[in-house]
Amino acid sequence: MRKVVAMVSRAVALVFASGMLISCASAATRGHAQEPGRSHASGPVTVLVVGEDGHENLVPRSDPAFRRVVSELQAALDRRGFRVVDEEAIAADLGWAARPYRNKVDVLEAAKLADGADRASARVQAAVLFRIESTYRDLRYATRIDLHLSGEVFDTRSNRFLGAFDLPTETVTTTGRCLTAACASDAVGTRARDLASELGAVLARKLAALAPPEETVTAGGRALETVYTVTLRNLSTEDALSIIGVMSDGFPGFRSYGLLRSGTALRRYEYVTTASAREVERWLTLLLVDMGLDPQRETVLSVRGGDIRIERVLPAPAAGPD
Repeated sequence: MRKVVAMVSRAVALVFASGMLISCASAATRGHAQEPGRSHASGPVTVLVVGEDGHENLVPRSDPAFRRVVSELQAALDRRGFRVVDEEAIAADLGWAARPYRNKVDVLEAAKLADGADRASARVQAAVLFRIESTYRDLRYATRIDLHLSGEVFDTRSNRFLGAFDLPTETVTTTGRCLTAACASDAVGTRARDLASELGAVLARKLAALAPPEETVTAGGRALETVYTVTLRNLSTEDALSIIGVMSDGFPGFRSYGLLRSGTALRRYEYVTTASAREVERWLTLLLVDMGLDPQRETVLSVRGGDIRIERVLPAPAAGPD
């Protein structure tokens, strides 16, 4: 397999014409195929920010102020190196219908269902659950609004409680009486967004208990990542482990990977990379050809929409006599 990896590395370097050297010293061999090292499997913690609104005094999800808090919490965690996934994007991807009001059990169930959906882009390791309590007092000359932002952080896979946050109550006084829902929402949203920004640093420290985050985003930002679900079907265990080994040790742009499912005929992985789909397809084609798994004959290769599928369609040749 070392020979295969070296051939792929040289081919990729030629494609880029940049003299890129791809190290393949730790790739698995055909005779000793194994999962790549833990250092390659580790990646930034994936976080889902979800809100509870199942009580009368909580700001509902339909209120623009609610979305402002979600967006600010997501941005604060992203700036500190966590991989943040959006609940509404997951719901659209999985075909879920939005529920108008949800309690704590509902939102934690949503996080667990997303993580168990067998799609890499929907996997969630930590759930930040928050709620915004608001009370209004109408005065003759103004409206007083008391805001209280609180919540908890959970490891969704182990059910481990990682801590709670409970900010002091903030009072917002509007200029003049606030008699419409839009006026109240704007007043709540402005201050609640400030509170959410302050909360980001606290949450980052609590989430670091799961795994260290990536480096804080600086000017220029990080390269855009793509999360793929890699499905390897009807391949031998040796070939499947060799493929994922080269993808993690030899492909430029690789960030992290994780095993989603393992069986006799199917293995499924989460694979995160900054490389484009076109580049990934080219490198996989070179790899499969060098392994004797030509995508035009023995296997079918598909790279599309966050999915990479490699399936053997011709049986492996029978071993000859010794």
